[in-house]
Amino acid sequence: MDNVDDMQPQTAEVWHGAAQSPRTQPWKPAHGGPRTLDEAIQIARRNSITISEDVFFVVADDLVPPDAYALWCVVQAHGSMRWENFYARGRIPVKIRQAVLESDEAIVAVFAHETYEIEGLRKLFEHREAIPGAEIIRLIRTGIRGNLHDQAWDYADLLVAALREEAR
Repeated sequence: MDNVDDMQPQTAEVWHGAAQSPRTQPWKPAHGGPRTLDEAIQIARRNSITISEDVFFVVADDLVPPDAYALWCVVQAHGSMRWENFYARGRIPVKIRQAVLESDEAIVAVFAHETYEIEGLRKLFEHREAIPGAEIIRLIRTGIRGNLHDQAWDYADLLVAALREEAR
């Protein structure tokens, strides 16, 4: 496992790409107690979540803002970001709270949300070398109906609903 201290993006902190607003809560606790990170990844994949090879998850409560479940990027409002700014040691780290592993529904919701945002930004960067930080912030911040962050929660909510339906 990589050293979590080396996983901070290389830009000044202004805005976090962090999961904060699921509409499917409360999430049911996992039968048998918390999952391991490896089990969580398998649960995510079984529930139609694609985790790109350059993305990895790590439990790091101390690096996730108090009002969030996960953190994968820190963006400066001033200046521009390049896709490689999201990488640390060759991969994109997604830091999650230990509490996410206490529920299969939380795993599906948070993993789906974070990967949706990452892949959405990846597509934008395929056509642009750099994107202004303020534009990225508008895409991933809470409270903007229809932005990438909101779309990511819509996607996550659909997958959690499907998981609940399957459990019936």
